[in-house]
Amino acid sequence: MCIISLPSGGHEGGLLSLFDCSLEEDIVSEISFPKRKILLGLVSSFRYDKEMVYMDVANSEAAKLHEAIKAKQLDHDQVVYILGTRNFHQLRETFRCYERNYGIPIKQDIKNCGDADLEKLLKTVISCIDTPEKHFAEVIRNSIVGLGTDEDSLTRAIVTRAEVDLKKVRKSTLTCTKTTSTKM
Repeated sequence: MCIISLPSGGHEGGLLSLFDCSLEEDIVSEISFPKRKILLGLVSSFRYDKEMVYMDVANSEAAKLHEAIKAKQLDHDQVVYILGTRNFHQLRETFRCYERNYGIPIKQDIKNCGDADLEKLLKTVISCIDTPEKHFAEVIRNSIVGLGTDEDSLTRAIVTRAEVDLKKVRKSTLTCTKTTSTKM
């Protein structure tokens, strides 16, 4: 699964003209609950784009995320709201507060919450928010390691990040594979 960051409402016109349905309609028709709830929350809500970070909000929301994880309710409304509406700077600080306050990174704490697909989805979402260049470096690496090349995943990762931060992806790929992406 590949999660990309789109400006609010920016995807709608292009998808409607290409596929005659909205992204939300596609998610509803193709994805089962509870993953549907998370994905709809991510693509349907307004995400504040200001770079402001509020420490009290980060600490409070880290506690809410911790409660949901401990209760094994990864699709809790508060989780969907936090991930769907907060700007990426605020979310990164919330993830740092989570680790400081609970002694474990949020991605690790999500393990064993009962639904492997939902765990994987949330880990991917958190990776894309927290360190998108590292996430896409891993996608690139996984697409070329082993038998054959997963050209679809490789192409999608490179095209998705080409204008945003391919230099950071290349640096992360170098770190992960000890080679540059130009030598791959």
